[in-house]
Amino acid sequence: MALAISRDAQIAALYEKLHHRSAILSGLTPGSKAHAGIQAECDAIHAEIRRLESTTSISPKAVLIGLAVILLLIWSAVH
Repeated sequence: MALAISRDAQIAALYEKLHHRSAILSGLTPGSKAHAGIQAECDAIHAEIRRLESTTSISPKAVLIGLAVILLLIWSAVH
């Protein structure tokens, strides 16, 4: 669960950063060096958000249940 919360917090922070950079970008002249630099940064932030959103976290509870089922199957096969 902590991984999911951490990931969600990272995504939220990146969205806030992207919003801030987009506000800066809107005030720059398209085609200028500054515009190109901020645009590249926005693209990188957006790519990182998509990467984080595509990852899935495994709940520790699901892992424990899976291990319990496997142990139960092994125990029943032995007896």
